[in-house]
Amino acid sequence: MEKYFINYHTGAGNLIVEVNEIDEAKRIAEEGVAYTQTQITIETLDGEVITESRWWGVEPEEDSNVLEIIGDGYFQTWSDELENEVY
Repeated sequence: MEKYFINYHTGAGNLIVEVNEIDEAKRIAEEGVAYTQTQITIETLDGEVITESRWWGVEPEEDSNVLEIIGDGYFQTWSDELENEVY
């Protein structure tokens, strides 16, 4: 089991989770997604960022990598998944 810090960068709602794999931490983080207008990071307890979902305050385009649409903006797919995409 690994421990991760889910940081919503709002000063509230952050979590420490103990999971078998990073995908579990991502699912938990996604359950807490809200209209924060800031990124979400999943970090080690030492503060190392493992992955991030960036906030874009615009409507996504057709080819945008969308994790979640909220209002007129969206959270982008997790950064570690973007790095593994094949173009």
